[in-house]
Order: sequence, then C-alpha cells, then structure tokens
Amino acid sequence: MLDMQRIQCDVLVVGAGPAGSMAARTVAENGVDVIFIEEHPVPGTPVYCAEGLSVSGILNGGIEPVPPFVKQHITTARVYAPNGNTVDLTSEDWTGYTLDRQLFDKALSEKAEEAGAKLMTETKALSVIKEDDVVVGVKAVKDGEEIEFRAKIVIGADGHWSIIRRSSGLARYFADYVTCAQYLLSGLNLENPKINEFWIGAKYAPGGYAWVFPKSSREANVGLGVRNRHTKPSIEYLKDFIGNDPRFRNAKIIRKNGGICPVSGVLDKIVLDGLMLAGDSAGQLIPITGAGIHSGIEAGKMAGRVAAEAVKEGDISAKRLSVYPNEFAKYWGKRIRDSYKVLEMLDKFSDNDLDTLAEIISNEDVLALANGINVASTLVGLIKRSPLKLIQLIRAYLR
Repeated sequence: MLDMQRIQCDVLVVGAGPAGSMAARTVAENGVDVIFIEEHPVPGTPVYCAEGLSVSGILNGGIEPVPPFVKQHITTARVYAPNGNTVDLTSEDWTGYTLDRQLFDKALSEKAEEAGAKLMTETKALSVIKEDDVVVGVKAVKDGEEIEFRAKIVIGADGHWSIIRRSSGLARYFADYVTCAQYLLSGLNLENPKINEFWIGAKYAPGGYAWVFPKSSREANVGLGVRNRHTKPSIEYLKDFIGNDPRFRNAKIIRKNGGICPVSGVLDKIVLDGLMLAGDSAGQLIPITGAGIHSGIEAGKMAGRVAAEAVKEGDISAKRLSVYPNEFAKYWGKRIRDSYKVLEMLDKFSDNDLDTLAEIISNEDVLALANGINVASTLVGLIKRSPLKLIQLIRAYLR
C-alpha cells in the first residue's frame, strides 16, 4: 500500500489527459516505475473539447475507432465563408470521428495502468518541489491531506493553466489564446451527420471560428472560439450563432462547457533539470484549428520514452531531457509554427477578403493551411490565383 505522506517513484506524471496518460504508459512500457495523478475523480471528466479527432490520432493512442469511444464517423469538413459559400474538404487519406471524450480519455488511462503505471485520482498538484534548482517532486493534496511525491523526473501534462509549469518558474502563460464556449445540443435533425462544419469570419467568431461537430443526426457539439478582436464574451457569440440557425433554435442543451485554448505555439522552454512539459501545458496545439489531442498523444509518447531512458542512464539534466522537445520540433513543432503564421496572416483578412479567398482556394489548400503542412508552397500557389489585395496579404506572410 502507498504511503500517503511521502510517495517515491522514478517518474511522476501530473494530469491524465491524452498527453499524460500516453507519457505514463510509455514510461511503464519501458520498465520504469511511474505514477500519474489526476485531480478529477475520473480521467476525461469534465469534457472541455469539441471531441473531433482523425482516425490516425485515435489509432496512435492505441484505441480502435469503434463505439463506445467514437460516436460519429466524419467524412467531410465543410468550411463556411462569411457570405455563406462553402468549401468541402475530403481526402482519401483522411477520415475522422467525433469522440466520446470521457470514454476515450478513460480508455487511454486504463491502458497506461495495464502497462504498469499507477493512477491516483482526486489528487491535485499544488507546486513542484525544487532542490538546488532541480525539480525533485511535487506537493499535492488528496482528501484534504497533503502528499509529497518524490520523483527523479516530473512530467507536467496538467493543461493550459499548468501549476507544474507556473510553479517551476517556466512561462506564466501564452502570448495568444482562444476563449471557447460550447453546447452539446440534442433534439436535432441534421441532414448529414458525417459533415463537420467550420464557420469563419468576424460575424461569427472574431479571430477564431464556430463549429458544428455531430455526434449523431440528433446530437452535436456546437461551439466557437474567439481571440483578440472580440467585443463580447464567447458565450454571447455562441448564443447569437445558435439563434441565427433554425436547426438549433428548438434544441435542448444537454451540456454547457468552455475553456481556454493556447494558440501561440510551443513554448520556448519546456524542460528543466528533472522536469518536462507535455500537451496543452507546453502549448503543443495546432493554432489554426486548436486541435491538441493527436499532438498531445505524440508528445506524451516522446516525453515518456525520453524520461524512461534518462532515468535508466541516471541523467535527468535539462540537456538530456531536451532530446524530447528537439524530437517534437522536427515534425509537430514545424506544423505548429507554420500554422500560427497562417493564423497571424488571416488576422489581416476582412470578412470580404475571406469570401474572396473561399472562391479561389482548393480542398488541398485548406487542408494544408489548417494543418500547417507545406504552407509556403501552398501560399505560392494561391498567389497565382489571387486578386491583388489578397496577393499583398499573402506575400506579407512569405517575407
């Protein structure tokens, strides 16, 4: 039985979301002692997510895309310009799902436990413990009792407001973020629940977008996120969006949620001696879409593997642990950086400019820009088809 006053382990993971559970699982699979803690009673609860994920993201988490983990197969992403014109995004290489995020996250944590990681729920981190500028553990509280975890490496996967990041002396917060509001609506009669909708433009969500992610023909997550240009709370934009769409006016609200999504990219520093950050706490989300599940899963795997190797080698220095952010940067980091540049470019587009862009942009262009893949070459191709004003806006990005 664990000593509830002072608990020792090789690796302590704070947070049992996708990044935390994958980190804990990977550490355990590499034969290193690991505990992961979660402040809520069950991983995945409460839900602060639109619940969309590609099939590759699901499979990379070691989960099969079958019920009850997924609710709805998605074959098309439909982007609505401010004037109502649409661009449908489909690809033979892409298919997606609307998740049941509660069950999906719970399954990820259970797989970590099956691998040998020890999960402690209702355990809230209070601060890191430092000795000689080295992170050596975490102070936490469970059932009103303070616990001191001692670990060779701490992995902070505790979300955008990460107490691990802030108490360790790393960044207080992010330079740019989206404020989100969402309703789970039921009683709908959606014509095609295999289509995810994205509504762009300041009239819907300044600096962000509104979304409709069906969970069936009868249920959907309907929400939006706003950034620096908004003039009222995100919930007010959401009420306007729902009120202006006859499909939603008589719907029943099953769940209300919201939250903050960092979109300024991966923080410059996400490791210290004895410490690593993963997932939202590190800013590892795709800025254009705010998607962070898949990147968090991959970050957790990388962080967990490097942590296990470092423990075995007896070297928990920031230099040794930096193998992890360097590896993440090669693919995911570049996507995130390029995606944020596109987001900054689109900030300069008026709704009329976005309407014009929708007339000339292709399916492949949107997928590339949204995901931060082949951005420069995609924009060069767009310039060839653009009117003068858009050419000037796009060229500013390419400088």
